[in-house]
Amino acid sequence: MGTVPSVIRQILNHILPFTNPATPLIQDLIHTLLLCGTLYYAPALAERYHSQQLDDRIPPAEPDLDNTADHALTDDPPSPNANIPLDERLILQPDSDSETDRDRNINFMPPAPTPPPGPGLAQPPIPFADLDPAEGPAEGPADRPRATPQNRIIGAKKAKSLARKDQRRAYHEFHRQQAEIRRQAEAAEKEEREAELYAEKARRAEVEREIAERERLGREKRKEDEKREADAELRRRERALDTVRGEVERYGVVNLSEVARAEGKSSMWIDKLVRASGIVGSLQRPERGEHTIHTGGMWIVRIDKEIMREVYANAAVHGEKHRGKISFADFGSIIEEAVEARARANS
Repeated sequence: MGTVPSVIRQILNHILPFTNPATPLIQDLIHTLLLCGTLYYAPALAERYHSQQLDDRIPPAEPDLDNTADHALTDDPPSPNANIPLDERLILQPDSDSETDRDRNINFMPPAPTPPPGPGLAQPPIPFADLDPAEGPAEGPADRPRATPQNRIIGAKKAKSLARKDQRRAYHEFHRQQAEIRRQAEAAEKEEREAELYAEKARRAEVEREIAERERLGREKRKEDEKREADAELRRRERALDTVRGEVERYGVVNLSEVARAEGKSSMWIDKLVRASGIVGSLQRPERGEHTIHTGGMWIVRIDKEIMREVYANAAVHGEKHRGKISFADFGSIIEEAVEARARANS
C-alpha cells in the first residue's frame, strides 16, 4: 500500500524545485523560472491552439469565380480572405491602412439633399424622366443606405471575427438545445418513474389492506370459536354439577370419575370443578343430621343417621369377632359397604 504514495512523492520531487537539498541553487532557480513561464504562457498558447482548431473546423466557401478571374487578368494574387462566408446584410470595403484613405473616410461628408421645387428656385431640377432610361439616376453618397449595426461597413478581418462569433453562437445554441432535450427526457422519465412508484404504493397498500382484512376475519373467527368453546365449557360444567347434585340427592353417593368420563374430561377436571364450585358445602344438611364428604377416591358421599346406626351395628359385630378391636381402615370399609348398599337399594 505504501508503494503508490512513495512513487507519487518521487514524481513531485522531480517536477517541483527546491525539493532536493543536493540540487544546486542555480538549477532550482532555473527550474522555477521555467515552471513560472510555462504556467504564465500556457493559457495563451491553449487559446491560440483552440482558435486554430476552430478555424480548421469552419467549412470552406465556394470559390468566387469572378474574383479569381479579375485577379488572373490583373496578375494580382487573390486575397486570402476572398472565400470567407459573410453575412448578406454586411457591406464590405477593402482594408486600407494608409493615412490618405483614413483622411478621406473621415473628411467625407455627404452632400445636402436636393431642396423641393418652389417659387424661390430659378429652375426646377431635372426629373429622372428626362434622363436616359438606360443610364438611370447617378448614384451618389446620398443614395447609400443609412449606416446601422446591421449594414455597417466592415473589413474582411471583422467579417471573419463575426463569422467565428456566429459559429460559436450556433455551437452553444446546439448544446443548449441538446441540454434542453435531455432535461425534457429526464422530466418525462421522472413522471414515468413517479407514476410507477405511485402504482407500486397503491398495490402494496391494497395487499396490506387484504392482509389486514384477513387478520381481522381470523381474529373474529377465533373470538367466535373461543366464545363458542367457552359457552360449551360452561354448559359442560353446569351439566356435570347438575349430575353430581342429582346423584347425591337421589342415591346419596356419586362417582366423580364416571361423571368426568361422560363429559369427555379427566378426573382432575371434575375434581377442580367440584372444589371450585363449592357444591359439597351446598349439599350439607346439618339440621337434618346429614353430612356430605368429598373423598380422596373421587367420590362424594352423604352420611345420615340411618347409615351411621347401621355402621355402628356392623362395627360392633366386627369388634366382637376381633376381641373388641377395630381399625380405621376396617371402620372405613364398613361405612363404604353401608353407602353402597343404600345406593343399590335406591337404584
